[in-house]
Amino acid sequence: MPGTSPDLISPDSLSWALTHVLRYGESDIFPRAFEFEAYKAQWPEVLAHLSKIDLSTHETGCSLKLLVPKGKYGYRVAAQLDPFDHLLYTAMVHEVAPTIEGFRVAKEKRIACAYRLDLDANGQFFQRNSGWPDFHTRSTELAKASSCKYVACADISDFYNQTSHHRIQNALSSANVNDERSNSVEQFLGNLNSRHHSRGLPVGPFASILLAEACMADVDNFLIRKGYSHTRYVDDFRIFCTSHGEAVSAFHDLSQYLYTAHRLSFQSNKTCIMEKAAFQEEELVDPEQMEIQSKQEKIHALLNQVEYSRYEIVDEDAFELDHSMDAELLRESIGELFGELVEKDSLHVGLARYLLRRASGLRTRTILDGVLENIEFLLPVFRDAVNYMVQVYDKKRPEQIGDVLQNLVTKSDYCHQPYIQYWVLRAFAEAPVLCDGNIAIGIAENSAPEIRDRISALVARSYRLSDWVRSRKETWQNSTPFGQRAIIWAAPILPKDERSHWLKSISNYPVFSIASLAKAVMAGAGKV
Repeated sequence: MPGTSPDLISPDSLSWALTHVLRYGESDIFPRAFEFEAYKAQWPEVLAHLSKIDLSTHETGCSLKLLVPKGKYGYRVAAQLDPFDHLLYTAMVHEVAPTIEGFRVAKEKRIACAYRLDLDANGQFFQRNSGWPDFHTRSTELAKASSCKYVACADISDFYNQTSHHRIQNALSSANVNDERSNSVEQFLGNLNSRHHSRGLPVGPFASILLAEACMADVDNFLIRKGYSHTRYVDDFRIFCTSHGEAVSAFHDLSQYLYTAHRLSFQSNKTCIMEKAAFQEEELVDPEQMEIQSKQEKIHALLNQVEYSRYEIVDEDAFELDHSMDAELLRESIGELFGELVEKDSLHVGLARYLLRRASGLRTRTILDGVLENIEFLLPVFRDAVNYMVQVYDKKRPEQIGDVLQNLVTKSDYCHQPYIQYWVLRAFAEAPVLCDGNIAIGIAENSAPEIRDRISALVARSYRLSDWVRSRKETWQNSTPFGQRAIIWAAPILPKDERSHWLKSISNYPVFSIASLAKAVMAGAGKV
């Protein structure tokens, strides 16, 4: 509205957002975009630009949206935002994060267990423990109570994609976030969907987690007000009841509230009422799960020196395991647990990520053969599998991994999936020895249209295919924004004079994100 003051983000929050992305990446789904490294090199100029953006009128850029494997045959849509939008999104939520956290049910009550806020100056958003232990422990305590006879268990159906933008705005307002910011968040989310849908949080960015929790706060308070004993992990509810009738009433009350207040519903296949004994046996004291937990605890005890977070292994100086007794026990524990993992009919995603990230951080090949033999089974954690393989490949036998990845995108039943192509080609770009350059660029140029130019440019850059970059110098603007920036990022493989002349013309380009990227490359960012 005319006369309304602009909604600007503070430079401190924007700088924190960059620190966060550089340390943790954008998500646990996509590779971290190279743009952030470039923008760091031009940060004073980029910061000045972003600090002037009025969120109330900002139009978001193009996002890369891909179907990501979830379970054996399922998929979910995940988004890699335009890099500037990712910084704005992260920073705008960072500014109101303490206010949102204060709106949630207090942490010590162990009702809203997932992802409690723990900001620090080094870019950390949440406590390192995701909150699952609190969820499990509280469930155990409530189930032990003599009054508990039945447990009502339910998951919300397609929670992130079905969450209403207006409901998010209402939740932020209820949390005492100022109207300008709550309205800006609603508009920002709507722009990401091109205003075609007024629902959906982008899956991937960590900022989405806190907005989702803001939406669930009133649901927790509703159950408390109704007198139910419950605990929740993201969209997974457990209500502990004195009778079967109370459990039925709990489902009815909660279903009605979720629909009327949020237009959400439960997944029918994950909604059930369990007798107390069955719940304790199947959900709390499953012998197999206890064995897994015991082995994980042993691995933790052997890894005290390795920094680990829920996001990823963040120790940049990962090391090869030595030949000590502890190291051997660690190898055996990881290998044994991974062997059990791949023998199951369905993948335990949390355990798979845990083992792959541990093995990656330690650069141990203990599970490499198992990963290669079960690569299709591991597609729901493909990011972690690829990162692991890139960390541990044998430089004397790169084809051991390269052939498996090449077959995955040329001969397997999954070869046409953009997300799989994206990560395989990213692996070749990170470790060119895994694939012949002509084969890699051929696969890249035949990949899905939404990733083709971007991943081809990154492959060309890594393999120093200067003719490929040269052939795009006059046509780079015909690509998507993601492709345009990647082609510019590949410029360092051109001869100096040719590179400088080309980048100088782009440095005056009217789109700031493009111009600043060209300036960063001219200044030496991304030098190969």
